[in-house]
Amino acid sequence: MRFSRSVIGSALGLLLLIATACSDSDQYLFDSRDSQEIEVSAYITDSFENDAQSAKSDTIQPGDSLIFLTTVHPSKSVRNKSYFWTIDGTPFANEYSFKKDITDPGIHKIAFVFVDYFGDTLSDTLSITVATPPELDPEHFIPAAGTQNIDPDNALHFAWNGHDPDSMWQMAYRFILKDDSGSTLVDTILNQAYFSYFSGFKPLQKYTWKVAASNEMLQESDQNIAAHFFTNGRNGEGAISGTIHTNSEEKGYRYKVSLLDSSLSLVQEINVPNTSKPTFRIAPLPKGSYKLVTAAEDLDEFPPDTTEVRLREGQVVEFDSIMLMDFTAPSIESVTAKDTIDYTDTLRFILQDLGCGASIAKTNVIYDDELIHGLSLQGDTLQVPFAEKADIKIWTLKFITITTADFCNNRAKKVFYLRPNSTLTEVFID
Repeated sequence: MRFSRSVIGSALGLLLLIATACSDSDQYLFDSRDSQEIEVSAYITDSFENDAQSAKSDTIQPGDSLIFLTTVHPSKSVRNKSYFWTIDGTPFANEYSFKKDITDPGIHKIAFVFVDYFGDTLSDTLSITVATPPELDPEHFIPAAGTQNIDPDNALHFAWNGHDPDSMWQMAYRFILKDDSGSTLVDTILNQAYFSYFSGFKPLQKYTWKVAASNEMLQESDQNIAAHFFTNGRNGEGAISGTIHTNSEEKGYRYKVSLLDSSLSLVQEINVPNTSKPTFRIAPLPKGSYKLVTAAEDLDEFPPDTTEVRLREGQVVEFDSIMLMDFTAPSIESVTAKDTIDYTDTLRFILQDLGCGASIAKTNVIYDDELIHGLSLQGDTLQVPFAEKADIKIWTLKFITITTADFCNNRAKKVFYLRPNSTLTEVFID
């Protein structure tokens, strides 16, 4: 039996249509996105802000949170089978971006894994170090703070307590030793919690030392050790030293320190230099009872400070808080010493303070509820520009109020009366 070509063609087309219908047609569909090269990247930051810094590694403390972010090229909508995060090989999260804390100390490898539509795996890895800063014991160390009678001719051994809370990091200590002038004798990094100094010291001197701790991730301890000690005097002699303070905002006053013995005879008198931190030292001194008198020179409103001192053999007695206090307010007077004054182009007043000193910055003059500007202070004379006001014809008393404060914030206020410069008739005529 013969069939025409048209019949044969139709049969073949039908068979092809049936074969296609019975197969998985999805595998023949083409998505242009699946053919593009896919790239993934992971990074960390501490903020969702646009200008936040991102990184591939970081060091944090246990419990600190980090923000984990990803980018997928060409976009996160590309077809995939799965994506997830791991920490040291263990599943960590199933999001593109999230915030999470890590509590286990150590160095952790965190990976973002992306499995594309064809089953190929792409990943990017981050390194996170979780560490606790080292700890220092700020109370227990040798020599203890304020130790006296250190032999200046023998070696001195320093020791303290340091601790790594994670028990896995190497610690380092920065040790600094300075003399009383602030010169550095030692500045070194140690791997052990002790140091020995063999170079000797000066007698009857104060020395300071400090210790700071850090670990190999450069995390520093919250606590520091800061202490001082005094060396022994030769032949049982001692010393007295101190720092002078005032309640003034200004610095640079001159002081005189007088040391009296038990019979009130003058042993020594010192003029303390005019510096921002006035200090003094009296040495060598035999043991005994003394009276230390500290006064501000030419400043009558600072009462002298008198301190009893009992000096033991070889001891250095330090007074780091000798305080001179001025509680007297400035005085305000007119140049005529009267409360009623005349109108002039410039009003002048005597503004005097024999302690902390008068301050033009803290002085205000108010006339007729108006603040007057352009004040100046020449010596103890306050000058108030008044030319504009002096041309006004006034037939009644007017008030002018002056308020001021010295550099110790002692405040004063004085009201003066301005005499009329015209009669009522002259005012009405104008």
